Amino acid sequence: MDCTPVTTASSRLILLFFLSFLGACSTTQVQESWRLPGYQAPAQQKVLVVAMAATESIRKVVETEFSQALEQKGITAIPSYQWIPDGTRLNREAVEPIVRQNGVSTVLVTSIRDIQKTRAYQPEPATGADDGLFRSMDTFYTYSSSGQHEAGSYATLTDYLIETNLFDSRTNKLSWSVITRTTETGSVKKAVGEVVKTVMKRAEKEKAL
Repeated sequence: MDCTPVTTASSRLILLFFLSFLGACSTTQVQESWRLPGYQAPAQQKVLVVAMAATESIRKVVETEFSQALEQKGITAIPSYQWIPDGTRLNREAVEPIVRQNGVSTVLVTSIRDIQKTRAYQPEPATGADDGLFRSMDTFYTYSSSGQHEAGSYATLTDYLIETNLFDSRTNKLSWSVITRTTETGSVKKAVGEVVKTVMKRAEKEKAL
């Protein structure tokens, strides 16, 4: 499906399409990114993936997705849950010994930085016998009447600002950082996949890995 934005005179119709196709189009965008001047990634990388998540199950989903994406790029990656037990506070004191003992070159840390909610108008779906098919055949009717006479309702959209950082174990410094905005899709695994795909694409573009 083509996810290129479409400009029309009917903002309500666009909102309706947007709400309908959230699951089909990409809902993750890069807000900002930063790279340490002069930074060069190690020739042979071993990345420890750490996800600061609300639950252990989400932590494992995020760490697994990132690790698999890195492995597909030919980079050795280990999800932290393999070395750090469930329930452990994921702070510097817990991670540093693991990094030293296992020859980790890079630590990838991802966490939710902020949660933002917005309200969007959503017209009621057509229910009349003469409505659905006729609307799809008559473009003018679709654009001129959708959302104008229905009672409708307001849907709450949730955006997650997710920060992903790369730390160089050789210097213990932040080498690269990216913040992504993800609109809730209703599927944790799908949302995580969107974030991972977007982060990896930006990291490759900026030669962070």
